Amino acid sequence: MARTKLNERQLDALRRICHGETPITSDDSGLAATVYALRNRGLVTTPRADGRWSAAPTEAGLQHLAHTDATHAPHPSASAPSTVAEAAELISRLQQAGDTLHIANPTPDERARWRRALHAARADHLVPDGHHLQHTGRDKGDLVITLRPGPPPRRSTPPDETVPVPDDLPPDHLHPAAATAHIPACPECQPRARRILHALCHAVEAKNYTVSNPESGSAASLVITIGDSSFPLAFHEGAYEVPDPSGAKYAWQRVTGHTTRPSHQLDLSLEHTYAHRGRRSHWGDRQRWRLEGKLPALLREIAHRAQIEYERRQAQQRKEEETRQRWLTAMQQARTALAEDHRLKTLRTQVQAWQEAAAIRAYCDALEDHQNTDPAAAEGVTAWTTWARAYADRIDPVLQNPRLPDPPTITPEDLRPYLRGWSPYEPKRQ
Repeated sequence: MARTKLNERQLDALRRICHGETPITSDDSGLAATVYALRNRGLVTTPRADGRWSAAPTEAGLQHLAHTDATHAPHPSASAPSTVAEAAELISRLQQAGDTLHIANPTPDERARWRRALHAARADHLVPDGHHLQHTGRDKGDLVITLRPGPPPRRSTPPDETVPVPDDLPPDHLHPAAATAHIPACPECQPRARRILHALCHAVEAKNYTVSNPESGSAASLVITIGDSSFPLAFHEGAYEVPDPSGAKYAWQRVTGHTTRPSHQLDLSLEHTYAHRGRRSHWGDRQRWRLEGKLPALLREIAHRAQIEYERRQAQQRKEEETRQRWLTAMQQARTALAEDHRLKTLRTQVQAWQEAAAIRAYCDALEDHQNTDPAAAEGVTAWTTWARAYADRIDPVLQNPRLPDPPTITPEDLRPYLRGWSPYEPKRQ
C-alpha cells in the first residue's frame, strides 16, 4: 500500500505522539486539526477519558514514522548545509537584536524551520561559549527565542527516585485499595494495572499520605489525600480502530466499518480541574518508556498540587481574617459614631430646653415690669408668670444637674448608616 505523504506540521505532531515526552491532548487546541488528519489516515487514535482525548500512535503510525525518518535521515556527522546556515543566521540575528528574537505568530512551516535552526545551533555547537538557547511558543502563539548566559538549566528530578512495581504478585498480597479499585482495562492488562496501583499505594503511604477508594459512581480508581486536598486518580487503557469486515456481505464489497481494539497501553490521569490548568495530568505507556517509570513524576505532581492548594487555602484564610478584622473595626467605629451622635442629639435637646427656659424667664420679667394699673389684670399676669416660671424650671436641664447620657440600645440596623457598605450582620460588603 502506498504511504500517504505528510506535511512538516503533521510529521512533527506524529513524532511528538510517538516519541515526545509531553503527550498531545485536547488541551492543545492548535494541534487538533493536525491530529484529526493523522487519525483519518489511520496513523493515530484519540481515546477519550473524562471528556478529553489523548493522541496515541497506531502500529501504522509507528511504521510510517520509522520509514520516513529512515528515508530522509540526515548525514550523521552534521546538520544539512542549509540548516547550518539558518542556525548561524539565527545566532547572528539574536546578537544583533539584544539576545532576544520575537517572531509574531509564525506559520506552521516557519515555526518548524525555526525549530530546525535551534536544533542545528545546539548540535553543531554554534551557540557562543557560556550561553544557551531557550524558546517559547513551540506549537502556537508567538515564538520567542532567547540567548541566555550560563549553562542550560538542569532538570531537578531526583535521578534515584523510583517506585518499585513487582513483576508478579498474588491477588491476596495486593494492597486493599489496589485489589478493589475500579480499573477499566482489558483482562490481559488487569494484573499489571493492579500491581502498579499496589506499588503506588505503598509509595503514597510511605510519604504519610492517605490512599482510599473513591465513592461509588466515581470514574476514579484511587483517591490520594494530602492534608485537606484529595486527588482522584483514574486508570485508562488506550484503543485503536481497525477495519471491521463483518458489515460487508460480499467478498468484493469495500469495508467501510471500523471497530476498536484495546491497545494494551495503560494511562493514569489526575482529575482535570481549572485550579491546576496547564499542568501535566496524564502519564502512560509510550514508545520510549512504560507507565511504571513515570510513577515518581506523578507523585511529585500530586505533592506539588497539594502544596499549591495549601498555599491558596492559607492565603484565603489570611484574606478572610483581614476582611473580618476590617469588619470588626468598622463595627466598632460605627458603634462609636452612633454613641457620639446620641450624645450630640441629647446635648442639642438640652441646649434648646435651656434656651427656651431662659427665654420664658425673660418674658416673665418683661410682663412683670410692664405697668398695669388694673388690679384684676395685674393679678392675672402674676398667676400666668408664676405658672410660666414653674414650667421653665421643669424644662431647664441646668437645674437637673445633667450628666453623660447612657448609651442607647443598638440594633444591627441602627449601625447600617455608619458602616459605609459593610453588612451589619457578617464580614461582607453589600
